[in-house]
Amino acid sequence: STDQGNGSAGILFRTLQAGSIIYVSVNGEVARLGVPYKGAPVFLLTKSGDQYARPLNFVIKMNDGVTYTAKSGIAGDATEPVTPGVYKNSKSYGYYNVANKRQAWRIPSRGDSLGPGPVKFTFSSGKTFTVRSTAKNCRDREDTCNRDSRAVMYGFVFKPGNGRPNGKGDSDMGTSHGGIYLHAPFGDISKSVLMQW
Repeated sequence: STDQGNGSAGILFRTLQAGSIIYVSVNGEVARLGVPYKGAPVFLLTKSGDQYARPLNFVIKMNDGVTYTAKSGIAGDATEPVTPGVYKNSKSYGYYNVANKRQAWRIPSRGDSLGPGPVKFTFSSGKTFTVRSTAKNCRDREDTCNRDSRAVMYGFVFKPGNGRPNGKGDSDMGTSHGGIYLHAPFGDISKSVLMQW
């Protein structure tokens, strides 16, 4: 990860010196030059790495005129943004507020309007969480949806907004706006989230 790209992918050439590369593209997108890291060149893209289709096709031009091409990953890699047959729709949302010391979203769609699941949330930080069922609340852990302060995504909250009651209990699925309520995990300052279903 890099603090230069505001959640977007960064490419670091650890063994080269800054200035040795003049051009980099990934899948046809031209990367912009970033600030060197420990003297090594850095190039920045516009999206997080999981939003680029696999395989990744690189074109790298050196300052001496030599051009290299490289391919990484395989088609259908699990990090591909929309997996055919699983996610047919996607929409991005900006956060509405910071609540309970976490970025928060009020998504106007009810969870059950998206089908039974899964629904994948990709934060602009690059962190992802897949909710397997839109019929219930989900917190902290993808596998169980249970609260767990040791989980990697500790603080993540998905409330589907499916009817009533609207409360703070683990079984209270309603929301004040009648749609999905979402929290990023603690420490994640993403300004947007991509929802795929």
